Amino acid sequence: MSYSPRDFWDRRLSEQFDLRGTGETGLSLAYNRACYRLRLEVLARALRAAGLDPRGRRVLDVGCGTGFFTAFYLERGAQVTGVDIAPTSIERLRARFPQASFVLADVSEAAPAGDFDLVNAFDVLYHIVDDARWEAAVRRLGEAVTPGGTLLVTDTFAKLGAIAEHNRMRPLAEYRRVLEPLGFTLGRVWPTHVLLNRELGAFRFLNRAPDLLLALDRTLLALGLGTDDKVSKLLVAKRRG
Repeated sequence: MSYSPRDFWDRRLSEQFDLRGTGETGLSLAYNRACYRLRLEVLARALRAAGLDPRGRRVLDVGCGTGFFTAFYLERGAQVTGVDIAPTSIERLRARFPQASFVLADVSEAAPAGDFDLVNAFDVLYHIVDDARWEAAVRRLGEAVTPGGTLLVTDTFAKLGAIAEHNRMRPLAEYRRVLEPLGFTLGRVWPTHVLLNRELGAFRFLNRAPDLLLALDRTLLALGLGTDDKVSKLLVAKRRG
């Protein structure tokens, strides 16, 4: 069966509407909570370094899933619009977060109308496996960023190609090719993990100790590790005013 993004993600979220549905389905909820906790720490660090305070900002949360990043931005006083390809996500998040707006859409076909100060596309774009649709999505999201605004994107930014049916990684040069003509300056990339969210081979038994992996990853990231090609990274791209 060929990969249909809408069906794939709606099925996953219908079966597990928690962090396993958007993360590692075969591992525990505790493991996925550790992974996402580290993501938040990296995101908060990147926002501080860029001088970005979400309060009062118009934020587009792309691939809002179970609302993890939606909640992060709402708690910080942002005006949030969430967009997702899965009807289950939109239906449940509209009930959970009535103070936010949610749009059912495929961003490779259309992005929500309006200009946004911050577009958050965390663990989303590498799930678009068709290159033409990926490029269309990156361009649409870039165009949704208001001048002076910021686009946040995660990928390995290495030329790994397809690593799973629903994952296709692309190099930083591909993002630069699409975003720079739109007026973006590509800034720092922040590794989002080292051991978490990674195949550990003979050491995979450590997945049963997510708190330990979280502590190790915090230390390893502080030491500057996590730069190899197989590690996901957060790119901060600023659109010129």
